[in-house]
Amino acid sequence: MDRRAALSLLSILLVVAAGTVFVLDSEARRRAIAAEETRLGTELAASECVTTYGTSATVSDESASVVGRSLDGWTVRVSHPYWYSTNRSHGDTSSESVYVVGPDSVRYAGGEPVGPAC
Repeated sequence: MDRRAALSLLSILLVVAAGTVFVLDSEARRRAIAAEETRLGTELAASECVTTYGTSATVSDESASVVGRSLDGWTVRVSHPYWYSTNRSHGDTSSESVYVVGPDSVRYAGGEPVGPAC
């Protein structure tokens, strides 16, 4: 193979690899947002003083960004809006969490507590 053909092939492989990472990053962000929405609903439903709640956007939109990649998967920082009401107060805020998204799993790696302190 001559040098020009080798460079063309290398260029094509780099474009394909970059596209694959982009698609995988996008999927990792989507899965982390879905996991955070589920976590918010579970924690708010379990709170003894929360009377109503939701995960719809009221003060901000959901967002996610890939902040690292390793053999464990993609590390994704997520912010997701939520609101809640108690007998005494109402809150509109956003969560801040980190997830590790693997090929077959999504693991919560930490973040801020959700909802009010009852």
